[in-house]
Amino acid sequence: MTLFQAMQRGALALGTFALVTAGSVALTRALTAERIETHQLAYQHRQLQEVLPQALANTAVTQVLESTFTLPNPEALGLASDSQGWWVNAQGSSAVILPVVTRQGYNGEIRLLIGIDEQQRISGVRVTQHQETPGLGDDIERSRSDWITEFNGLRLDSFPPEGWAVTKDGGHFDAFTGATITPRAVVNAVHKALQYANDTPLPMSFKEPTQ
Repeated sequence: MTLFQAMQRGALALGTFALVTAGSVALTRALTAERIETHQLAYQHRQLQEVLPQALANTAVTQVLESTFTLPNPEALGLASDSQGWWVNAQGSSAVILPVVTRQGYNGEIRLLIGIDEQQRISGVRVTQHQETPGLGDDIERSRSDWITEFNGLRLDSFPPEGWAVTKDGGHFDAFTGATITPRAVVNAVHKALQYANDTPLPMSFKEPTQ
């Protein structure tokens, strides 16, 4: 076997290995993509229920999912122009759930769901997606700490504007040791959502939401 033939055989073997590896990766991704998407949807569905007021806590997920309405001026919440929120009305109680995106996180955008009842009180806040540093910024997750529950029951007028900040900035909310940027971003996003709910016509008065 000549040197050229040996090089050709080696290149063919390497190319075959690369093709098999790429095919295996693509097949694995195709097989798991649907499962990952299903898990992500199930996670968001749980989060939707968790931000509802106690009186609506037993609302079926299907009912919540069917209660969407088009958000006026969604750009104020960091969203695209065709974004939707959720409006749930049952047993004399009403609440909206607002999706909010802030790009002030340490490692990028942070996505939240914020529940607000008909008295303009926060019924719950949950982080649905982030890329913050594990062990530092991820304390915004409910599964990691109780910090996110500090917003429960608060209204826009619960504090003066300067109170809607972390303590390092002279505000009411604690920051995390070694991680101020992340909680600051979340506090700002929640404050923005309350301002939005206060200034924007939303389906909060026991009427059918506009589609």
